[in-house]
Parts: sequence; structure tokens; C-alpha cells
Amino acid sequence: MNEVSIEVAEDATEATASFIAECMSVGRESAAAGLRMDKKAPAAYRDGFLAYRGPRTSLTYFEGKLLSLRLSAVRRGMQVDQTVTAQLLERITDGRCPVTLERFRWGGGQSPRNPSVDRLVNEVSYRAGNICMLSQRANRAKAKLSFEQVAQLAQAGEPHGELSAAEWMRLASLMYGAWARAFQQADPYLLPLAAIPGPGMFMSTSQVVQLLLTRHFGPGESSSGATQRWLEMTRQAESAEDMFLVLRDLLAAALARERYAGDAWLHGAVFEAFVNWYRLCKHVVATEVETLLGEHQERVSDPVANTEWPNTSRYQF
Repeated sequence: MNEVSIEVAEDATEATASFIAECMSVGRESAAAGLRMDKKAPAAYRDGFLAYRGPRTSLTYFEGKLLSLRLSAVRRGMQVDQTVTAQLLERITDGRCPVTLERFRWGGGQSPRNPSVDRLVNEVSYRAGNICMLSQRANRAKAKLSFEQVAQLAQAGEPHGELSAAEWMRLASLMYGAWARAFQQADPYLLPLAAIPGPGMFMSTSQVVQLLLTRHFGPGESSSGATQRWLEMTRQAESAEDMFLVLRDLLAAALARERYAGDAWLHGAVFEAFVNWYRLCKHVVATEVETLLGEHQERVSDPVANTEWPNTSRYQF
């Protein structure tokens, strides 16, 4: 019998070397920051930590969050993509959890309102577009759940675990864009835009339409021009204008009542009116919106907007 040897692929070798280097880097930076050594982290992390003999360093809040995220990644045998920076983490954080709507508590301790940075879709790597700042309570509830599991809980319309029915819908809404982007799904669901995505997050086309409607018909907005544009698309789709006008009026009234814009889409009558109108007009509306977003994306220089995920959903602008 001929001798057969097993060869290690070049890219696998490079990946292993890159991972080891990242483990050692995280270990050294953790030691420099005066953090306690994580005994459950890979051996290369511990080697880097114990070998460090340099000066102490002081980290900003978001630099500390990034280091913590990198440690979390290497503990899972993964690496944080270079698109995720301390500046990105600061940019995607507006001071309030998008799921619970509670203001973050920035101090130490174990408050459920403390911010926790993690992936939206667990099956995808730590990369820009899949990173979000949630409260610890929301992140604990999400845990290892897939988008499909979260969507099922949202659809049930009942409190479960640490989240209310509305909070599960917000979480599903938040995860949908990243899930569609990662798994090359062409917007298969219609979900209420219960959580308004911040900078650095993806949305499906139907979510973008809801976002534009929210911006056009919110309190204090001059909506006459927007109404005419949406009516023009409705006519092009050979649908009754009244279908859009009913949606517009219901949405405007809900936006005027709700403190948080996303909650307007949780009104049953509002979302039902959107579904009825969008299904009939999708072939026109989706094309128009995709064209608009394509033109916008060509103008922006943000690396997250132009990240090479499958081109099935658009970057939040």
C-alpha cells in the first residue's frame, strides 16, 4: 500500500497562525490594561498575558469594550474582523438599548441595563453590520437563539424569559437585516420595523420602506411631497390610492402618539395596512427604493456600507 500523508492547506495554516497571533495580542493588551487573566481563554492568550512586561495602559470605555469583545471571540475560536473598531462601537451606541428602550447604565456592577456588545446573528462572525450594543438583559435573552427562533417567539406575541412580547419583536426586527445579508435571503418576511436600526446596521428592503415612511410622516414633517411620490408609485403598481392613504393616516396618527417611532409599527392596524399595500405595490416600490439606496451607497465612503456581504439587503443610512 502506498504511503499517504495528510497535508495542511495553506489557508488553514495562515488562519491558525492569525488566530494564535490574535490570542497573544489580546493576552498582552489585557495584561497591559491591568485586567485579570481569563483562565478559560486559549493557551496562546495566557502565554501573551504572562509574558507581558511593559507599562500599564489606560483604555477608553469603547477601547475596553472592543478588547472584551476580542477576548469573547477568541474564547469561541473566532476573531473580531478589522471592520470592528472602538470608533465603530461608539458610533453604533446611542445610549439606549434598541430592544428594551432602557437607557444604558455606564457604571460597573451587574445591572441588567449595563451595555453588552455582541453579535446579532450568532452564526456569523464578529464583523461590522453584525455587531450591536444591547442591554445585558436583552443579550441574555438572545443568548444562542437563531433569528428563526427569535422570530417564532416574536410571532407568539407573549412574554418569554426576560423579554416582553414587544421586546421580542424589536429583537427580531433588529436581527432580520443581518440575517438576510448573511444567508442571502431576498427579504422573505414582512416584519414590523419595531426597532429603528442605528448606523452600521443592515435592513431588508421592506424595512427600508418602513423607515422612509417613518421619516416622511412623523410629527412635524412636511409630508405633501412625500405623499405624492408614494401615490405615484402606488399608481404605477396599478393599486388603489386609498390603500396608501389609509396607511399614511394610520401611521401618522400612531407616530404622533408614540414616544418611540418603532412602536408605531407595533399597532396592528398600521402594520396590517402596510402589508396590504406593500404586497400589491412591492414590484414597483422595492425597485425604486433599491435604486435610491444603490445611488446613496455609491456616495458613501463608510467601509461598513461597502462591506462584501452578499448584496441582499442594504446598509442603514
